[in-house]
Amino acid sequence: MSDVLVLGDAIVDFVFGGVERYPDPGEEVIAPTYELRPGGSAGYATMGLAALGLCPSVTAVVGDGVLSTHWLEFLETRGADTGDVRRVDSEPISAAVAFLHGSDRSFLTYRGASGAGRPVDPGAYDPADYDALLIAGFTQAPYLWTEATVELAERFDRAGVPVALDTNRSPGDWRPTFETLLPSVEYLVINDEEARWLADESDLSAAGHALVDAGAGTCVVKAGERGCLLLRDGTRRVSTDPVDAVDDCGAGDFFNAGFLDARLDGRSLEVAAAFGNRCAREAITRFPVREKLSAIGSIRDD
Repeated sequence: MSDVLVLGDAIVDFVFGGVERYPDPGEEVIAPTYELRPGGSAGYATMGLAALGLCPSVTAVVGDGVLSTHWLEFLETRGADTGDVRRVDSEPISAAVAFLHGSDRSFLTYRGASGAGRPVDPGAYDPADYDALLIAGFTQAPYLWTEATVELAERFDRAGVPVALDTNRSPGDWRPTFETLLPSVEYLVINDEEARWLADESDLSAAGHALVDAGAGTCVVKAGERGCLLLRDGTRRVSTDPVDAVDDCGAGDFFNAGFLDARLDGRSLEVAAAFGNRCAREAITRFPVREKLSAIGSIRDD
């Protein structure tokens, strides 16, 4: 088993599924399905890694209320180490409301504790204790937009421990830290829209290669039902089987867990991408998060 340090955002997600349309101002629309989830990219990725049999340790920021306790206990009962999660007394845990409308998703987010937390202490983590560092939900966690995060990634990179980064795309002044961070990143794992926006390139292959030229070791571009692109020395596409998606929330984070698990197991980039695709595919065909994790865990047993 491998030890992975997951650094990122802790968010409680209020997910409303099967919404036929979004309500107009002053109007009520009834959702047929709903779930309260311990999410955020760091939360979903950590749960995915644990479901695959790894030993993830998560560093994030929560508040002091019952929702923070729920987030921590849910991850702990599934095998995650939450000992480095910090509490902020003055803010509640970050929260997001997700509306699932067909294949579309909309979010309303309150950053809460993720926006009020102190920067990480790079000296608190010895790269020798871990097999990888995953920075998940970077743009959603303002406490990460500092030189301290860059220093931590540099320490892992110098020690030969791979650093994976999934930015997401959220408002805020995070771009300067991202650009400084990029040369320490072995795997930049982002979706197609994020790649085009970050590189200011309309062509997806050109965008991925521009990000590699900017410092990333490998750019892994997730493209939903089209699979993903691997951009390093050339461009390789890894396809996926189409499915009827029920809930896309966390799909990219479960891809990250599968991809990283396979790479740490010595698999090639292509095999790791295919495994990441499969984890995401299993997740999006189910609504309850417990069923998502059970399905991902069953892949490991195949």
